[in-house]
Amino acid sequence: MSARGQSAGGLRPLRLSLGNAPPFDVPARFIALGGTALLAGCVLIAVGADRLVAPGGWDTPEALGITHILALGFVTAIMTGVLYQMLPVILGARPVPARASRLTWWCFLVSTAVFTATLISGHDDLAPIGGIALTLAIAAITAHAVSVMRRATGWNVVAVYIAIAVGCLDAVAVMGAVLAVSLRTGMLADPLSLLAPKILLAVGGWLGLVLVGVSYQVVPLFNVSTVRPRWPRPVLLLLSTGLVLGVVALAADLAPPVRAAALVPYVAGAVLYVTDIVRLTRFRGWPAGPGITPVGEVAAAVVFLLTALVALPAAAGMQPWPQVTVTSALLGWAPLAISANGARIFPFLAWTRAGVPGAAPLAANRIPIRAGVGQLALLGLGWLLLEAGFLTRSGAAARTGGLLLLLGALAFPALIALALGGRRFRWAPLGPFTR
Repeated sequence: MSARGQSAGGLRPLRLSLGNAPPFDVPARFIALGGTALLAGCVLIAVGADRLVAPGGWDTPEALGITHILALGFVTAIMTGVLYQMLPVILGARPVPARASRLTWWCFLVSTAVFTATLISGHDDLAPIGGIALTLAIAAITAHAVSVMRRATGWNVVAVYIAIAVGCLDAVAVMGAVLAVSLRTGMLADPLSLLAPKILLAVGGWLGLVLVGVSYQVVPLFNVSTVRPRWPRPVLLLLSTGLVLGVVALAADLAPPVRAAALVPYVAGAVLYVTDIVRLTRFRGWPAGPGITPVGEVAAAVVFLLTALVALPAAAGMQPWPQVTVTSALLGWAPLAISANGARIFPFLAWTRAGVPGAAPLAANRIPIRAGVGQLALLGLGWLLLEAGFLTRSGAAARTGGLLLLLGALAFPALIALALGGRRFRWAPLGPFTR
């Protein structure tokens, strides 16, 4: 392999992967919480599908609770676990002491459970307590990220993505706490005016930027790409510009066409991002194979672009596009991206932690391709049926979509267990790709 191919393939992060990483239980706690929350959210969607797709169904305690279970318990928990593992690696920094990280997990777990329980039960009187506690837990997550960044020995564009994304997460947490308190106390004259900007910062800011940024780190690495991404900085600029313009347009309650136009830069950034992901997965180097990872990475990028497109009518206030946008993020490209990349990183971490020599080349396929693509198909078809249910007001379609998403979520840990069992594949040392 040429030197150019090795550099683009991401060997430097692979060498650093475990030297600066925290104890395995730290990210594993958050990731396990995220998987559990995804299962719970899918079950609740299947049970309450008829009510959720009905006119006004999005503005019910049940819908609010499910949304926050998925946004906080699923996506935020998993991406926090990823950042606990990844930030010290890509920045070359010592991790924060594990005791503080474990305490943060407990705070996040309890506050998320309290907050979502108050929402889904309709007990608004307790929502301010949960909202404030959750804000403090997210502040602790931010403090961890800042501490690692202060110890950094080197920065790259991925770290900038993550820094902006964490800033959006903080803004969302503060706005959510203010909204919960104001709805109870009347502190703000019109607290619901915070809702649309908060949703955009959560979906397009925190979730969008962190997943795009992490993708620019792991996609070249997992595919041993022989080319470099072309557009990470323009994508960051376009996504950030569209995000700022969209928040301003929504907060100022500008005319619907103006609100939609404000997000056009975000869509342009999503287009460039898709072209980068397709290119990086197309030019795979040895020993990367087809497998679940490149298929899922491309699928997630395409759904990300589709979500950005449907955000235009959502910003204009056209129903039911806001629900479609939010659920496409939480149950569309987020599960696809997490499954695709987790299929490589979870076995890698488990094998290398166990000290098995020659067993953990990061680019190796460990999951049968038919089983892996089948799991992605369950997630993709479930997402499509769920959105069809919202668009056609069909409870049956939404329920079927929720059940397929549930099956896809259950299949993923089974595939990881298969990979770790080692009964399907035998791995041999792969030279520089072996730890």
